[in-house]
Amino acid sequence: MATQKFRLHIFDGQYEVLHHQTHELFLDLDVPGYENTLDRHLWALTRDARAANEPMDSPRMEVRDAATGTVVRNWTTT
Repeated sequence: MATQKFRLHIFDGQYEVLHHQTHELFLDLDVPGYENTLDRHLWALTRDARAANEPMDSPRMEVRDAATGTVVRNWTTT
């Protein structure tokens, strides 16, 4: 898989937070270490959500194809 454009959607459980913002990322999901990139983005978006007074008891992130909106990864912290 080549580098693709993805949209990141941050959730607290089932509730989407920061939905008024667009978060995009160019990433190759076949390259070793992509997990670290997704972990850093989840951490940063969780921090931003808390700063915006959003509840973040159970943070998770959906990585969606920017063109189709299809969820390609459902990411949580380990």
